[in-house]
Amino acid sequence: MREINRRRLLQGITTAGAVGLAGCSAGNGSGNGDGSSSGPVQITLRERDDPMAAYEPGFNEAHEDIEVTASIQPPEEKYRSLISEINAGNAPEVVGLDVIYLPRFSQLGALSDLGSFYEGLGHDDYFDPLTPDFTTWNDTVRALPFWIDCSVYVYNKSHFEEAGLDPESPPETFQEFLDASRAIRDNTDHTPLSLNLAGSNSLGLELFFFMPHVWAGGGKLFNEEMTECLIDEQPAIDAVNFFKTMVEEDLCTDPTSNDTWTLQAFMNGETSMAYSAGFISHIEDQAPDVWDDMATAMFPKPEGGTQSSFLGGNCIVIPEQITENERKFDAAKEFVRWSQSEDGMRTTVEDIGYLPPRQSGLETEFVEQNGRLYDAFTRAMEQGHAPPMHPKTIEMQDPLNNALARALLGEQDVEPALSEAKSKIDGILQG
Repeated sequence: MREINRRRLLQGITTAGAVGLAGCSAGNGSGNGDGSSSGPVQITLRERDDPMAAYEPGFNEAHEDIEVTASIQPPEEKYRSLISEINAGNAPEVVGLDVIYLPRFSQLGALSDLGSFYEGLGHDDYFDPLTPDFTTWNDTVRALPFWIDCSVYVYNKSHFEEAGLDPESPPETFQEFLDASRAIRDNTDHTPLSLNLAGSNSLGLELFFFMPHVWAGGGKLFNEEMTECLIDEQPAIDAVNFFKTMVEEDLCTDPTSNDTWTLQAFMNGETSMAYSAGFISHIEDQAPDVWDDMATAMFPKPEGGTQSSFLGGNCIVIPEQITENERKFDAAKEFVRWSQSEDGMRTTVEDIGYLPPRQSGLETEFVEQNGRLYDAFTRAMEQGHAPPMHPKTIEMQDPLNNALARALLGEQDVEPALSEAKSKIDGILQG
């Protein structure tokens, strides 16, 4: 079994400027020529975080006629650079694209049609929430699911025992979560929950951490026609009131903190629970005692609801201009095919630490040995939701983030705050 590369926590869902694409001409990908010379076809994989460099040796070890080079750029640079490269006709052959950007790049005509390729793979075990949102825009397959992240909470089993709670039965409803948090507050020296929901430096977490509580109650961000925001309806009101109670009763850290993520206080033993992304393997290196005593659970739900999770991460795409170079296009498709294979998914799970797009990717000895952590992830993959898919979803984050901050800080009542967010998001949808 391979050793996991544990590097750094997911940087989160980030934004890029709203930049239009000029007409695309066929390019030479990463600048390695047209692929017609002898030797392996050279292609580039563009990704957004250091651990994804593991795809390079994973693929190259299994292929003699194709050589991939991983090009890692942080999100704040990656999309600006990608737009420039597409405009210049010099796009990388394969791109791990944050799924939230799939509608925008599809709408701009930057991505190739992978419909027949997708059908030819014949895989029938993709997790249901990933299709069609991770693959399709306007009835055309432009992407395949690549590596998946999901939102869950982690908890310290010893802290639960200290508070008189059953560590094998984590709270599942809003009320159970509040009661468990009160027990931790009243019976231990630990803060119950490490949480960031609406910090000014954490745009994206209002979707990643908040929306699963809305989905759990049957709510949505906008209607099916994507013409009206629904964030002022009862499921969202109930979700904000749940978090507001957590804040008012000192059951969590400041949810409007500028700390981008929440795990440091949990790893230090200061908090008993933490809202988290799926990439948690670094905890084993940085806090081994906590790692040995932690477990994962899905976010709580309102009474009568269904637990949910935000399924983010990357889809994998091939820029449209690559189709004009047959050898490069074939090589890029082979990388995509490999990424969906058992070997590619093992690289995703064991070497990188994220989740695979297919159920068979979680049916391995490694996952079985780490069942206390992967059980919740598997349920999240089955019951979660893909991001709200709209070309302007990024622009909707700020109004929602600000509304949550005002409500949680007591600067505005919950319903007026959400009503104001709805009005602003309606303007974005209808603009």
